[in-house]
Amino acid sequence: MDRIDFDRIARHEWRIRLDGEIVGDVLRMPDVLAAGATVFVIHLSEDYRGPVRVGDPARVRAETARMLDTHPLWR
Repeated sequence: MDRIDFDRIARHEWRIRLDGEIVGDVLRMPDVLAAGATVFVIHLSEDYRGPVRVGDPARVRAETARMLDTHPLWR
């Protein structure tokens, strides 16, 4: 797998970089499906599948890697 980095650009927002190139964003926000919980929303550029919600912050990197591995432009 290529190198994945996350650059914080705001309190609850990160840019996803793949080998230095910006390929998407991660947002942390209140979970509208579970009162009081938070969720991380991963959205890759030019991904027709749309964003993915991740509840466990420890899973964000692994889910981002999975999304990149199956992305139509970067596989």
